[in-house]
Amino acid sequence: MVVNFILGGVCIVSFLVLLWQWLEAARYPLHTRFKETPHSPSLTLFKPLKGCDARTIECLCSWLEQDYSGDIQFLFGVAESADPVVSPLQKLLAKFPGKETKIIFCPELKGQNRKVSSLVQMAPEATGAVWVLSDADILAPPDLLKNLVQPLQDSSVGAVNSLYRIIAPDSFSASLEAIAVNADFWSQVVQSLRLGKQDFCLGAAICMDAEVFKKTGGFEPISDLLADDYHIGNRIYKSGKSIALSTLVVDSIIPPTNLANIWKHQLRWARTIRFERPISYALSIISNTTFWALLWLFAGTWEFRYLICLPVLLIRAIAVNSLRSKIEQRSISWCTVWLAWVKDLFQFALWLGAFTGRHVIWRGVKLRVRKGGVLEPLN
Repeated sequence: MVVNFILGGVCIVSFLVLLWQWLEAARYPLHTRFKETPHSPSLTLFKPLKGCDARTIECLCSWLEQDYSGDIQFLFGVAESADPVVSPLQKLLAKFPGKETKIIFCPELKGQNRKVSSLVQMAPEATGAVWVLSDADILAPPDLLKNLVQPLQDSSVGAVNSLYRIIAPDSFSASLEAIAVNADFWSQVVQSLRLGKQDFCLGAAICMDAEVFKKTGGFEPISDLLADDYHIGNRIYKSGKSIALSTLVVDSIIPPTNLANIWKHQLRWARTIRFERPISYALSIISNTTFWALLWLFAGTWEFRYLICLPVLLIRAIAVNSLRSKIEQRSISWCTVWLAWVKDLFQFALWLGAFTGRHVIWRGVKLRVRKGGVLEPLN
């Protein structure tokens, strides 16, 4: 009786959280643009790079071709001149002779976070009133920058960040990550806005007032932290400024991968959240609707549980397709609905994994994570 009561209660609560998440996402004006974009301050775009995948140059080109009336300075940071991205990048920049571009070599290790280490060495070259940070695998719509900067007209706003989506997953493992991002992650971010103000940034595209960020200490204080994007936003928020979430979406390109690589990537992400917000991450298991429905089905004894669990599983799959369709702006095949349940079970394994280790693998380097998300090298 007690087991049935507990499992049934948690399953119903999880289902209600799912419905709330789905409702908030449906109400969010995703993909909308500003009708007028009069604000066009000078920008510096930071692009720390390492390696060159099949679509890296295409992604970088999408930023160089931005429809923006103000001045843009493009800074590309590379750890060493022998990096495979240097030669194709030089060829790309030669096609844009009118742009202010510079490749900055960042050989020093300024912290255990390699990306931030490059940003520390790039920052002295930045001249823009607004700084924009973006990862190498991000493909931007042509009007992204002029939309991102508009909220900064309000002096109470210190930074603007963008949601992102996985595009064209070409394998089973990539499809699991696409569901995690394109269905759950963005809708959970939107849902969290109902609980309070956003006090972090998402790393796909961050646009911030340079002076506000410099007053927080700049990049140096976060050079040993795992979640650099989180801390950039959190430090700006703690300085008294708000964080705005753009309604525009950028595309994240996943190179050909396998389940082992997806596991490593998602586990790093899970442990990042666990170290930054341990209590909320521990409680996040409640939102895994598939896990609780299946657990009640197999561990419960009340016969009527089938009348609840089976519709819950079906609605979970429908919600995933709906959420993916909204952010991807296309119809999702119903032949793949079963992937939603597989992803949720995979997510449960990641949730357990986040609490059973203190190591992450980032760009091929294994690091230990201490309390507060501080990185330290392994002997």
